[in-house]
Amino acid sequence: MIRNIIISILLVTAITGCDDFLDYSEHTFYDNSEDIFSHFGRTRGFLTDIYNRLPDDYSSVGDAMRSAASDEAEYVKQGSAIHNFNNGQWSSSNAPDNNWSNFYAGIRSVNLFLDQIEGRTFDDYKYNEDYEDEMARFSMFPYEARFLRAFFYFELAKRYGDIPMPQGVVNDVGEVNSIPRSDFEDVITFIVSECDAIKDELPLTWAAENVVYQETGRVTRGAVQALKVRALLYAASPLHNMSNDLSKWEAAASAANEFLTNPDFSYDFDSQYYNSSNMAAGVFNNRASSELIYERRQGSSNGFEKGNYPMGFEGANGNATCPSQNLVDAYQTTDGYDVVLGEDGTWSAEGSVDFDPANPYDNRDPRLLQSVIVNGKSWKGTTVETFTGGAHGLPMADATPTGYYLKKYVREDLEIFGSNASEKEHMWVIFRKAEIYLSMAEALNEAYGPTADAIAALNVVRTRPAVNMPELSGLTQEELRSAIIRERQVELAFEDHRFWDLRRWRLFDNGNPNKVTEDVYGIKITGDGTFTYEKVLVDNRIWDDKMYLYPIPYNETQLNPNLGGENQNPGW
Repeated sequence: MIRNIIISILLVTAITGCDDFLDYSEHTFYDNSEDIFSHFGRTRGFLTDIYNRLPDDYSSVGDAMRSAASDEAEYVKQGSAIHNFNNGQWSSSNAPDNNWSNFYAGIRSVNLFLDQIEGRTFDDYKYNEDYEDEMARFSMFPYEARFLRAFFYFELAKRYGDIPMPQGVVNDVGEVNSIPRSDFEDVITFIVSECDAIKDELPLTWAAENVVYQETGRVTRGAVQALKVRALLYAASPLHNMSNDLSKWEAAASAANEFLTNPDFSYDFDSQYYNSSNMAAGVFNNRASSELIYERRQGSSNGFEKGNYPMGFEGANGNATCPSQNLVDAYQTTDGYDVVLGEDGTWSAEGSVDFDPANPYDNRDPRLLQSVIVNGKSWKGTTVETFTGGAHGLPMADATPTGYYLKKYVREDLEIFGSNASEKEHMWVIFRKAEIYLSMAEALNEAYGPTADAIAALNVVRTRPAVNMPELSGLTQEELRSAIIRERQVELAFEDHRFWDLRRWRLFDNGNPNKVTEDVYGIKITGDGTFTYEKVLVDNRIWDDKMYLYPIPYNETQLNPNLGGENQNPGW
């Protein structure tokens, strides 16, 4: 909570060892900031605690991925907090995703950190052999912290719109509880200005030979510029740019172009999109990926796999986020045609010579079978049966209600049951190169229309060797807009983009040519070997336009009059 900006007791992670910046969790309480900031290791530990507030979406809302609050998926377990998003049972006092306190605690910590480290030279350690190296490392800390603060502000702004922006360390309760909301546009301006100010101060990589303490998990120049691109894209989007000020789209396009034409950046696409049994082949769960710009790492575990392995596999516990038919429908055929499941249960793809209605998941955009486990395909050497009565389908308790299981991010290369059970590292992608290209395509199209450069930026993602879908050409602005929306849906599936894209594009608005349904569908498969298919309604969801933004938490509105009443977000 913002009121907790007053510092009384500080939790710090004390770090020893140097080869990995985020792998330590030994905690000590200090009640005097001088005890922390007069010591190299404790200062480093304080910054690590701030890093640990970065978000991920490994089942972040009621054991479900936030995807299950969009048209990407449905969560199996009823009664989960994620379902409050979908049935309208959420409010300022009952928010399923209340990160207000977490992100403001991070901002508070950054402000204190910057205040306390300014001018420090650690003279007590100047005769230590590693003093110069430690000071070189320390010189990066302010820029890392400023990135984290800018990132937290963005995460708050995309949820709440206009937000309070405390300036520096605030030590008075009355002052804390009287901070007004800053306009969304001013928040973005601050984020962009911070990115511009710090980007050249940070290394391209922390693994370079000329970088002291070769570490992983720390902010790089690429991460800073990627945040700038994302912030400007959101600022230009219809939710926050109701007058469609084209200069905002131009700014987003310029930032994306600056990133993609930077000769110092060596980001490239991986050989595969996702290989669940070989992490080295793609960007997900692969910290060595050439496409990866920035990530939030998790320690070794198998809980995500236990939740998302198909029911019927030993050790699976039925906490699955299950892909929807809405999402599956977005994957075209390999020759670029839309696939439709008719009311009579017949699959078709008009114009396609590749599609086989008897095998409707074959000859599709390869990202489908690398993101979704479908009936009849293998998982850990076993043919998955999601048909009614199958080994992994209904009516088994906690089986998928949609007919599909999640594959993306789920590691096939570990065991979740018995004496051979194993745990491995997980890594949440925050920024990767494909997103920058798609942002470039979107911003160019909105600013200048369907130019060759806009279409080319989309085609880079769509036609790269790991995907190899047909090029698009000759599109109108509206057609290209629809293609970009689809491409983001399939390329960035289950990466915590779709939930926010639906909002920033205002895709629930009547009259929007790309309007989506509030309802989530699945598929009912019957038979054994020869199958019949029926598209079924899984979740009749509720939508209200007030849900484009989160409500300011109730307790904050009671503490700060600038947040409640007429200052609360519309409709809440």
